[in-house]
Amino acid sequence: MFKKIFSILSIFLFLSSISIAKDKIDDTIDKTTDFLKSITKKSLNKSQTAEFLNNYAITLEDERNQGVVTYIFDEKNYKRYQDGKVISEDGWRFTNLGKLRVFSGDIKLTWKFKLDKQNVIVIKTKFQPLGKEYPFTYQLKDKFFEQLN
Repeated sequence: MFKKIFSILSIFLFLSSISIAKDKIDDTIDKTTDFLKSITKKSLNKSQTAEFLNNYAITLEDERNQGVVTYIFDEKNYKRYQDGKVISEDGWRFTNLGKLRVFSGDIKLTWKFKLDKQNVIVIKTKFQPLGKEYPFTYQLKDKFFEQLN
């Protein structure tokens, strides 16, 4: 009788430990999935980026020691505005691999847009292995120019 009770109790403990292990595995998978989603926010591809630049004015603090500036992209050039005045302009293009290359004098910067709850631009120089994230806002170009007038 004691052996039967012990066997049934052992089976019950074994099955409950499998259930607990399965719950822990599922929890770990969920946490891993959430982590991967957080580090791989969807960035815009080449055509989406081109359309975005064509329609919107982009405002950010780009660490050129001039504070918050607004970028307006034309076909081959961009202009940086601050307080309604053009403070600089230079060129831009897409690379053969479809990345946005923004020029600042002799410096070539690669920009990647990530639109999410907090919009960021990852800006990277040629010699940096990882880019730095800059939060930004955007508005329609028409509204930006209306505000200038």
